[in-house]
Amino acid sequence: MDRQGNSKISGIQAEIETFLFDLDGTLIDSSKDIAVAVNYALGKLGRASLPEEEIIKHVGYGGRKLIEGVLNTADEDIIEEGVRLFREYYFSNPAEYTVLYPYVREILEKLKESGKKVGIVTNKYEDISRQIVKKLKIDGYIDILVGGDTTQKKKPDPEPVLYAVKNLGSRPDISVMIGDSEADVKAGKDAGLKTVLVGYGFGKKDVAMRYNPDFVVKSLREILL
Repeated sequence: MDRQGNSKISGIQAEIETFLFDLDGTLIDSSKDIAVAVNYALGKLGRASLPEEEIIKHVGYGGRKLIEGVLNTADEDIIEEGVRLFREYYFSNPAEYTVLYPYVREILEKLKESGKKVGIVTNKYEDISRQIVKKLKIDGYIDILVGGDTTQKKKPDPEPVLYAVKNLGSRPDISVMIGDSEADVKAGKDAGLKTVLVGYGFGKKDVAMRYNPDFVVKSLREILL
């Protein structure tokens, strides 16, 4: 496999058996749906709406962290109510505007045709994630979906990554974690997997690069090459 920084990661399909993907910012562009749900919660709490770009800065560490970030408060009661309202709206409207990023369907098809194991490891709630994956019609390609509430800990802790690998009957040394943020890279690295950082999505790339991803790609298409 080529080293970090090269534009192609040729050979990865031959060496890797298990491909784990982050969801938001990696497989799907869910920014508008998340922003609408957050602003619904803010409105119900008597708060002013926030622009989408401000809300997306807080995406990546789960729904609670998202609400904590946009509310900017330590008041647990307000945070809990914000989380409840966010979930209430988002679960009822999980993918009104959400779309797959380019080449996502193609790569999932290719991996399954090649006999690879494919999983999603996300910090988004498992129930909402399953709704979205089903609505976008990629659930048939996914062998396991680990949400932010599936295991006790979330990314950047390695627990959900290791949970996915174990339950797929695989091993870290023949697995890869692919995502758009430092949470994905750190979780994958600490779990003993190869890591791929995608150049698009929501994550802060400068922060993610500090964790030395094995590969950096501009598009998922590079995995197909």
